[in-house]
Amino acid sequence: MTTRSARPEAYVAFDLETTGLSPKTDRVLEVGAVRYDAELRRVADLERLVDPGVTIPLAVQRLVGIGPDDVRGAPVPVEAIAELADFCDGAALIAHGGAFDLHFCTTLAPDAFSRRLVFDTLELARILLPTADGHGLPQLSALLALPHVRPHRALSDAEAAGALFAELVAAAARLPGQTLAAMRRVAGQTEGPLGAFVDEVLQGARVLSAAGTPPRPRLGLPTASAPSSPRSRGAPPAARPALPPAAPPAPPAPSPHAPPPEPLGDFAERIASMRLDDAAAAALGPAGPLARNDSYEYREEQVQMARAVAQALDRRRRLVVEAGTGVGKSLACLVPLVLWANRTQGRAVVATHTVNLQEQLVDHDLPALSHLTRAPVPAALLKGRNHYISLRRWERFLARPDVQGRTVDVDAIRFKLKVLTWLTQTASGDRSELRLSAEEEPLWRRVASDREDCLGSACANWGSRRCHMVAARSRAADAAIIVTNHALLLAGAERQGQVLPSYSALVVDEAHHLEAAATQQLGSSLRGFDLALVLDRLPAQPGTSVADAIDRCRDAGHRLFGDSKGLLIEQLGGEAAGNGRIGLSAALRDDPGFTVLLKAGRHAVGVLLETAALLEQTVEAQGLRTDLLPQPQRADDELELSAVALRGIAATIDHVVCRPREGFVAWLELRAEQSELHEAPIRVAEPLRQLIYEHCDSVTLTSATLAVAGSFAFIRDRVGIGEAAEELALASPFDFLNQALRVLPDSVPPYDDAAHDPVIAEMVGGIAERLDGHTLVLFTGYGPLRRVHALLQQRLERHRISLLGQGLDGTRRQILRSFLEDPRTVLLGTNSFWEGIDIPGERLRCVVIDKLPFAVPTDPLIRARTEGLRDPFAQYILPMAVIRLRQGFGRLIRGRADRGAVVLCDERLSRRDYGDVFLRALPPAAEERAPLEDIPDLVARFALAEPRKPL
Repeated sequence: MTTRSARPEAYVAFDLETTGLSPKTDRVLEVGAVRYDAELRRVADLERLVDPGVTIPLAVQRLVGIGPDDVRGAPVPVEAIAELADFCDGAALIAHGGAFDLHFCTTLAPDAFSRRLVFDTLELARILLPTADGHGLPQLSALLALPHVRPHRALSDAEAAGALFAELVAAAARLPGQTLAAMRRVAGQTEGPLGAFVDEVLQGARVLSAAGTPPRPRLGLPTASAPSSPRSRGAPPAARPALPPAAPPAPPAPSPHAPPPEPLGDFAERIASMRLDDAAAAALGPAGPLARNDSYEYREEQVQMARAVAQALDRRRRLVVEAGTGVGKSLACLVPLVLWANRTQGRAVVATHTVNLQEQLVDHDLPALSHLTRAPVPAALLKGRNHYISLRRWERFLARPDVQGRTVDVDAIRFKLKVLTWLTQTASGDRSELRLSAEEEPLWRRVASDREDCLGSACANWGSRRCHMVAARSRAADAAIIVTNHALLLAGAERQGQVLPSYSALVVDEAHHLEAAATQQLGSSLRGFDLALVLDRLPAQPGTSVADAIDRCRDAGHRLFGDSKGLLIEQLGGEAAGNGRIGLSAALRDDPGFTVLLKAGRHAVGVLLETAALLEQTVEAQGLRTDLLPQPQRADDELELSAVALRGIAATIDHVVCRPREGFVAWLELRAEQSELHEAPIRVAEPLRQLIYEHCDSVTLTSATLAVAGSFAFIRDRVGIGEAAEELALASPFDFLNQALRVLPDSVPPYDDAAHDPVIAEMVGGIAERLDGHTLVLFTGYGPLRRVHALLQQRLERHRISLLGQGLDGTRRQILRSFLEDPRTVLLGTNSFWEGIDIPGERLRCVVIDKLPFAVPTDPLIRARTEGLRDPFAQYILPMAVIRLRQGFGRLIRGRADRGAVVLCDERLSRRDYGDVFLRALPPAAEERAPLEDIPDLVARFALAEPRKPL
């Protein structure tokens, strides 16, 4: 553990460029450092190229711009690090992502770099700039207008880290005194750089300014080189308002030969007397206000869809619309909804699957429609509870110590510091403003609004609307259009009141996800962490009956989840690799091995119910440390809420393990080597009808992929929209025959053949070489992705093409960003890349689909849903796969200028009767069947050719 010291007398910001990410196998390539005095004035620089003594990988050469010739004759790593150690003598260190650089340094010079005080600007920026879009050094430099002339070169990165450190010092010192005091208490639980930084900030605030905002530290940098910024440098980004004010579109300057555009007010007045469908068509037409935007493009399909939605609203009907990519279905729905809400004073709900689309609708699309009516139609974004922080739960979590004996929960300390900063900035309390890491997700669950841990009107934050969830629901209650997610449609009423206010019209976008969303919302799942979350709420006095009962619950939970993991491993065998699932079928429940889990389940249910009864009977919160509760006077309510939550957990265990319910399927799942209990309804059509459709006058379901072989029968059956719903299928306005080629290679070995992966790797390698990257490969599992990645890596590197594999070279977000920045790349992705990503223009020239995306027939939920069907494959598994394949195919063409090929590698498309079902469902692109060895040239000829001009 690093020892906290007095305020440093000097600082050194440093950075290393290396040949890779492992100090054991990789080498230092360049060293850069800047030395500052105690007031952060620049006093000296160090810059050295280093001969690593090993081959510099192509990806590194491209990233940093250093090749073998540049380092010939340069010092070796140990010499360069020794020089850096002398340069850093007596100084505190500054680095961005400092653990990485420090590891290399301590490996080569342990005496000089062990136990050094290192301020990590990545760690500090995540705390003090929590709403920044990214915390990479180039991103933060751009955000704060810091000089960063040569990103990924050591001296430039060191300069940027030093400048960023100064900005972070100033930003922290500007925080309110109450916040800084809380941060000092949190960071003071452990010695180290966080505690030292907070102490330094507090001292610096007193030294630099007796009152008010401290001045920016001097950096010794030429001010002329820094670009100007529209806000004060170092100021945290402003929180995004829940509903930004609408700005009127700027009309283009009228040409001398065209009449000036109709005034916006006159247009709204003119369409007010039209039929709703005619008004919607006029708004989207070339004379409407949307046409004044430079990016406007008239689309006949969009107008047809808007008319259909308007007619469904007028006639109070149900409608199912498939709108291909490029139709513009969001505006086609919103335009008639805005006009309808204005005329009828009714309320409409728009539900989407993804948060990104929800925010786009509220932040961009709805404001653009504000001039369709005489007065803007009020709209609001309402997300699920867990998107909003609960201030009461936050206060309880903040008061909880993060040190138990010698164990320090550094992740919790960082998270608390980050949220303390964020709470001084946020207006919405919406977690989307934060960039939460995987490690922070469990911590967010401790502070997120939770219906089972909510005091309702008894909460001190309720009546004043300081509660962000209450404020969001209040805005929704005042809105004519509410944008939300699929799950909230099924949330119904809570103990604290109705989730969604009553509404007359509903549009469900991304409706191909509706069945899955309903399955999750109407089902239940349980992990060990869920039980711990409830038990940790109650700060029990040791030795009391409450403390003893909580301990018994923990023991019962450990036994239950331990036994469930044992059964999973026994049933899955060596194939699990830390992940897998087994259905709790009648046959398995009769297996002797299930008896152990059944006993553990019954024991856990009994202990949880006994504890719930004890909490309900506890008088005046005896046995609790009420000083750790945010509202000590409401301690009895805390006990009651915990009792209700424990009864809910007991019910889940009972339903999954002990007494399965009719109409539900139960299973056990192993994920990241932790066992989970799951239960889900087999069918959701009837609940959707009862909970949603029957309460609306008009319902529209829409997506780019709803039909199978031209029929909506599958989606009608799965989501219960009913036979009376009208249908509309609108093809994409894109010219797929000219823009896209679908390729079916001959003689691809079957998926389970050992030759399959090498053949795919050979073909992808050839395509990538001819297209210079620009290729996305979609897999249905991680196993083949890893194998193809290993087969391709060296080959592509020889051709100076990067290879990125999901889960191997970064997260989904990271590798997608890398692909967008440098399309000379082959990206290998699994399930989450089949939809929801947009790679426009020339960045993507080819999509390779390794295998048809059939669901696993032995999956417990799939098996339960197909059990009573006459033809499970044709009635369920095939339609699901067709919709999924259409989503994957849709990654290629995202605009009128896009062009490329989709290679469909599954030989069953040609050899099985159902292959035609898939092919007919895809857009009408040109098609070629060719030998494997011809595929790369065929793809390249089409993808790189100039597109034909439309007639």
